[in-house]
Amino acid sequence: MDRILTIRKADDCIAELKRIGVTSRGIESMYMKSHCVALKLKNIKLGAANIIKQDMLSLGGDAAVCRGVVNGTVERTDVIVMGNLKQINSLLQKLSFQDIFEIPEIRKRIEKLLEIHTKKIPYSLQAGEYTLKFDRTHIMGILNATPDSFYDGGRYNSIDTALLRIERMVNEGADIIDIGGESTRPFAEKINVEQEIDRVIPIIKKARQRFDIPLSIDTSKADVARAALDEGAHIVNDISGLHFDPNMAKTIAEYNDVGIVVMHIKGTPQDMQVDPTYDDVVEEILTYLGDSISIAKKSGISQNQIIVDPGIGFGKRVEDNVAILHKLAEFKCLDAPVLVGCSNKSFIGWLLKSEKDDRLEGTLGAHAYAITQGANILRVHEVAEHKKLAQIIDVIKVIH
Repeated sequence: MDRILTIRKADDCIAELKRIGVTSRGIESMYMKSHCVALKLKNIKLGAANIIKQDMLSLGGDAAVCRGVVNGTVERTDVIVMGNLKQINSLLQKLSFQDIFEIPEIRKRIEKLLEIHTKKIPYSLQAGEYTLKFDRTHIMGILNATPDSFYDGGRYNSIDTALLRIERMVNEGADIIDIGGESTRPFAEKINVEQEIDRVIPIIKKARQRFDIPLSIDTSKADVARAALDEGAHIVNDISGLHFDPNMAKTIAEYNDVGIVVMHIKGTPQDMQVDPTYDDVVEEILTYLGDSISIAKKSGISQNQIIVDPGIGFGKRVEDNVAILHKLAEFKCLDAPVLVGCSNKSFIGWLLKSEKDDRLEGTLGAHAYAITQGANILRVHEVAEHKKLAQIIDVIKVIH
């Protein structure tokens, strides 16, 4: 029966072309025509914007620019380049003959975006003695050693209950255990370094002895991170994206093969939900996380040590959280594995009109969509359910 094909990536097109008997040379020539992309380029000079637009029109594509480009009333504009991969590769060839209006640099930026977009080798991250290969979705189990976390505060304050919780998550298939000693729920009270260390270090010590699994320390304090890394933690999960403590990045850089999760937050846990607003939530988060990556690299942390987290629920309204999930694939431009944590958060409760203990199905739905949009790690309370969810979606994603 005649039908409209589902072509989500180049491999889908290649598989269909092979099915109808197209030659290998024909496949090479045609598959890029099936896959259209829209590249947003920031702050482009007027002259370059005009050249890009005319070149794309000549190739059968297009480039959107602001109104002032046409009448020359602006000096710079954002540009959205629209076309299939073949057209955009042809644009790169045309631009290679230009050396004005910063075009050589623009060409490199387009090449970088295409490289990330068409990347087939999955990300991998070295976390101490562990190599995390993101050819499948990884599950990060949450252990809150706090009295006041929004979901499970007070449940795992003793070492024994914490270790039982870790054991259960390991048995359920967790890939990473994230241990936190300070609540980051909205309006949570701050605690000092000594309190935080007292809560997490005994657990990390015992967990290192008993379990064969990467351990993450959830902290934005460099001194806490150092204490945890000295006891063998493998990853630092910083909700501030290296912005709260100026010593965090250089502290992490002192240790070999330590992973770092850089997250976006608007404000602090004490004020982040006091009327947060955005003009373009994804753009603002990308800029913030881009700064986090720059801070990390300047301190000696390499790109392949970095994981990015858009910070669902951290200084966001319901519509912001939904927009982040809707556009999660755009975070690929940061060229790092993406962590998403929607677990039982209030936006799910708002959407489903459910209390915190009745949000599992909503959490699974949000995380299922996140995996389809490129999430590499899910930070969750319910490990067993998410492990099964991820296994099914991972299989579906690679079928073609």
